[in-house]
Amino acid sequence: MDSLTHIVLGAAIGEALLGKKIGRKAMLWGALADTIPDFDVLASPCFTNAQQLLVHRGITHSFFFIILASVLLGFLFYKYNRKTAVSQKEWTTLFFLGMFTHILIDSFTGYGTGWFEPFSSYRVSFNAIFVADLFYTVPFLICVIVAICAKSGSVTRTRWNKAGLIISTGYLIFTLVNKQYINHQMRAGLNKKNIIVSDFVTTPTPLNNILWTAYAADNKGFWFGYYSLLDKTNDINYYHVNKKEELLKPFENDKEVKILKQFSKGYYCMSTHDSAIYFNDIRFGQMGGWDKPDSTFVFSFKLNKNADNTMALNRSRFKTSFGDAFSSLVNRIKGR
Repeated sequence: MDSLTHIVLGAAIGEALLGKKIGRKAMLWGALADTIPDFDVLASPCFTNAQQLLVHRGITHSFFFIILASVLLGFLFYKYNRKTAVSQKEWTTLFFLGMFTHILIDSFTGYGTGWFEPFSSYRVSFNAIFVADLFYTVPFLICVIVAICAKSGSVTRTRWNKAGLIISTGYLIFTLVNKQYINHQMRAGLNKKNIIVSDFVTTPTPLNNILWTAYAADNKGFWFGYYSLLDKTNDINYYHVNKKEELLKPFENDKEVKILKQFSKGYYCMSTHDSAIYFNDIRFGQMGGWDKPDSTFVFSFKLNKNADNTMALNRSRFKTSFGDAFSSLVNRIKGR
């Protein structure tokens, strides 16, 4: 999830656990605890662009790390804050819950989270919520802001903070239930078109949980389709994108490509533009794919020698006006 969401969630947890003992500082330390796993970005300069993809949400997003870190930080915060009424166990609990909820909600997205590192490179991804979802973050943020403004230890502060936690948790549960419904509808759409596939994945489009996309693999590439909860029918218009595996032949021994394949879990296709060859991780979708099947993929990694891929995950932002893309997204969410 985005940084703001982690900060809000951590602040709410901090208030719920320690608010009555240390006041507003509880939200500050809670926000810090929930942000710690993303400190892995500080190591980015030490790795290549491709390696950074696996470093992020890797070891710092594992149970191994959060257990060790929470015990260590719990001890340190207790040692240097003995004037407070907070015990070492409570400090440890704060950091553990902050980091645990961080890796939990990250796993709801499609990026993949390394829960089991360093013992396994398997990445957990439920594909139930987009990395930034307004319906999750905005109500939660409002509740936490009201709680901050209320008097420390007051009933109002406690109620608003609790409301934020309940609403946000309820929304996460909704995304899982909603995904099952979406899966049923989009599988039915494939069957109606008599499209035979070997694999099938659904994931929400940016900023919402109403409009979803599906990508389904066959022996040549992937079928893409979009479905909104507000669509009047489930007659989904699937379109096909060739994988173009042959474009990878010149790079079959390239270490960066091997990393990209591992990161994408096989969900990729190749494309060319201005004599450049791009590795597209289709899990992140297309910017505007709901309107134009030939839209640019959000994740496009340029394979040409000495290419700059520092913004590989955001290349399409420079190809499409955000205002136009957002407007078309809203219109598609409303249904056909």
